[in-house]
Amino acid sequence: MTERGSNPKRPVSHAAEGILFSKGFSLLFSSSILVFLLSILDTIKERGSIRRYMIKPIPRDELLKVVEAARLAQSAANRQPWQFILVTDDAVKKNLAVAARNQRFVGEAAAVMVCLANPEESARVGPFEGFLIDLAIAIENMTLTGWDLGIGSCWIGAFNENDVKDLLDIPENLRVVSLLTLGYPDEKPRTKNRKSLKEILHHERYGRIES
Repeated sequence: MTERGSNPKRPVSHAAEGILFSKGFSLLFSSSILVFLLSILDTIKERGSIRRYMIKPIPRDELLKVVEAARLAQSAANRQPWQFILVTDDAVKKNLAVAARNQRFVGEAAAVMVCLANPEESARVGPFEGFLIDLAIAIENMTLTGWDLGIGSCWIGAFNENDVKDLLDIPENLRVVSLLTLGYPDEKPRTKNRKSLKEILHHERYGRIES
């Protein structure tokens, strides 16, 4: 028997337990999403182009994680018009450096990812060639995933496409969109100089900028 004035604990129903669990899970899930988003933003803020690399090979499983990030990228109409050539051979890397307008660091990276696209497999994005946008998304996935793994990279756009094709036996119907150097950084990224949100963000219509 319970004495008068006491406040015994009432049993919690299964329904109430479910609600409490649901609220707790939602809070935990929301917190996890927030941490995840902060982690992505931190990676974007910290990552920068790396042109000096340690003389240290990248384990194959780490390289495959980088490629996996590209494989999972979104593309217009899910066409996935990409192909990738992973180059780790020192002699081939040096020849790629020559094809990349003699940018020596291309040959000094642990690996070079040659990023290809098949225009015939891509969808158009408005007035633009979709494969260029698709590859840009896939390459950005690789740079951010690489940085998260401690791997630096540099997106190379200065190269002779025909020389790269001849060197790597790339079929005529494929386009070389970019070379991506990969390696463990031997330098810190340069300080980023980016426009402020006020310089690029408009609200509802062009020219409406919040003060």
